[in-house]
Amino acid sequence: MNNLLKLLSILQLTKEQPVSGYLVAGVKHAELPNLADHHYNCILISYFLAQKIKDRGITIDERKLMLLLMFHDLSELFGGDVAAPLNRKYPDLKIHKDKIGDRAMEMLAELADGSAGTEMKQKYWEFENEDSDERWLAKIIDQMDHMLFFEHYNNSQKFPKSVLYRDEFLAKHIIDLQKNIKNEELKKVVDEFLQEFKNNFYNQGYQPIAFLM
Repeated sequence: MNNLLKLLSILQLTKEQPVSGYLVAGVKHAELPNLADHHYNCILISYFLAQKIKDRGITIDERKLMLLLMFHDLSELFGGDVAAPLNRKYPDLKIHKDKIGDRAMEMLAELADGSAGTEMKQKYWEFENEDSDERWLAKIIDQMDHMLFFEHYNNSQKFPKSVLYRDEFLAKHIIDLQKNIKNEELKKVVDEFLQEFKNNFYNQGYQPIAFLM
């Protein structure tokens, strides 16, 4: 129990570690979400989307999907994030980031120990490497939370030049991920979700007040 409480104390840092990759997109430091925000929103998306999937009679491992997202960015707890465009332009940056992240997950898993530690490491590895429908859906959800944040932040309105990059990112690094999903019925649901976002929410900025009034 001593190690468990140590782990839970360390995980409080998720409330302090900002999603620093957003800085390159023009988000001010005081307005950055933190890792806890991002993980919580990803898990919310995964829950509600999984219910839509199951309502269509499609089988999905909901627990696995949520665990993939619960652990996926804990590797950034001590070293922070590197923006996706920089990762792609400078592969050596990603190599160093991944080394720090892998070591961080080892440290956290050691404190979790037992079956929890094993599962934490396994799900972290699966999120990065496994070829399963749950993994690809988790990847899409991860990026969709970023997209929804940028709408909330009115990013396109504040930084019009960012639209071209976001157009390309949405097409290549979110919508294109659907092709990796093997279950054709699942693929249709995911496509419906993404097309609804693209057609009615993308580049529309902050809209909740209109939905609520």
